Amino acid sequence: MTEIKKFTRWHLQDEDLTGLNPVKARDLIVKCFFEAQKETFARIKQDMGGSTSDKDLMNNVLASIKMVFREVGSDFESPTKEGIMKAVETLAKKAGSWGTPPDIIEFHKGQIMKVLGYLR
Repeated sequence: MTEIKKFTRWHLQDEDLTGLNPVKARDLIVKCFFEAQKETFARIKQDMGGSTSDKDLMNNVLASIKMVFREVGSDFESPTKEGIMKAVETLAKKAGSWGTPPDIIEFHKGQIMKVLGYLR
């Protein structure tokens, strides 16, 4: 019997909100989306008996996020709150189409909405 690895979800911490600006919010989205997709990918890979490195997964996640920022007409390098909000909505939809379970999407989207609630 294969041991199933337990993954923890990314939780927003008070210190994450210190000095919050659009660039830091964008970086938190990258971190959050990485954790969400890492969990999704791990669930699939565990079923298949395979594995992948965090570095490779992060590269894929970052490329996907940059692509979504372009799709919604936002600048990844100089993000705005409005652009980040559009990107988060699109990322949630795409994650669903990739097979990410709804509970993972909603949890992580909720964490990012907290960030956006603090962003001015």
